[in-house]
Amino acid sequence: MHLGRGAGHAGDGLSYPVFKGIMKKGYKVPTPIQRKTIPVILDGKDVVAMARTGSGKTACFLIPMFERLKTRSAQTGARALVLSPTRELALQTMKFTKELGKFTGLKTALILGGDKMEDQFSALHENPDIIIATPGRLMHVAVEMNLKLQSVEYVVFDEADRLFEMGFAEQLQEIISRLPGGHQMVLFSATLPKMLVEFARAGLTEPVLIRLDVDAKLNEQLKTSFFLVREDTKAAVLLYLLRNVVRPQDQTVVFVATKHHAEYLSELLTTQRVSCAHIYSALDQTARKINLAKFTHGKCSALIVTDLAARGLDIPLLDNVINYSFPAKGKLFLHRVGRVARAGRSGTAYSLVAPDEVPYLLDLHLFLGRALTLARPHEEPSGEWRQGQAEVPCGVRDVGGAKLS
Repeated sequence: MHLGRGAGHAGDGLSYPVFKGIMKKGYKVPTPIQRKTIPVILDGKDVVAMARTGSGKTACFLIPMFERLKTRSAQTGARALVLSPTRELALQTMKFTKELGKFTGLKTALILGGDKMEDQFSALHENPDIIIATPGRLMHVAVEMNLKLQSVEYVVFDEADRLFEMGFAEQLQEIISRLPGGHQMVLFSATLPKMLVEFARAGLTEPVLIRLDVDAKLNEQLKTSFFLVREDTKAAVLLYLLRNVVRPQDQTVVFVATKHHAEYLSELLTTQRVSCAHIYSALDQTARKINLAKFTHGKCSALIVTDLAARGLDIPLLDNVINYSFPAKGKLFLHRVGRVARAGRSGTAYSLVAPDEVPYLLDLHLFLGRALTLARPHEEPSGEWRQGQAEVPCGVRDVGGAKLS
């Protein structure tokens, strides 16, 4: 993994245990956001970085964190704090921290709602170097244990926009008030809502804003296919896509508007012998964990999700996204489809567009600055940016040229 100056990590002054962890993970070339952010964070500056799930953002804050902490310090108390909006994201961060920091010897504690408080008290009494936590439970534990956080020198807000959207602003302010002066703070966020900008201005010291000019770009390895369908035929089209178009071994995420859609489609697909699972934000934590594990371990090939539940789910080897409910905003489309065609892999985004969603499709093509060509039934599409203007099972073709009939 090279950090933009033509030298490898070792040449960029990283310590051997950190470099060894990077090599063990098999990283050779950094993502654009890693090239831009890691040197700035290593320089000790406060950073606000705009990065989507799947952009490699976790390594952006973990590598400088390992470099700063160096080795285990059992006497000091936690020196780094990573705050995540959801349990799932925190668990993924924990897993990645263990893998990437394998040779550093640093100790990490996980503080999450839904886990036993006694276990978390014990973990904190062992003076971990790093705490990964959701804000609500961290504050609860901090109050119960009179936890001062006075040794913390490095703080990460992961998916910061989501932290504020979920109403954690008060807990975040309370957590910051417990920190010592002179700590470094790093925020990663997909968007920059006004509340987050104000928070960054007040809580960060001369922060460096890092944003890549990728807001309106689709990955070149991503194929897109749009189907103009009646709302009442969407379920049939979805079933057809999953049975006949996507490959049996493919991992596919289906985006829906509400939890009711998720439950309905899950029932429907199951009765039609299509293996699937579903996740929405109001779903019980245990059920979410079980359903996600079924999908990530290949026990089912389709995962039906709402946008809210999907934030923080990082599924690295995703083959397809299906927009069952077409997103109202171009940025949301990019967040959804940005989950496929990562790390040199190809992937496909299928979108079902009902008549009342056509304005969103037109908005999307303006947002992306692309021409939108209508494919006629029985016409072979010549490019990747196509809208099939027909209904399955008429002669709509997907971008790979497979006829849906």
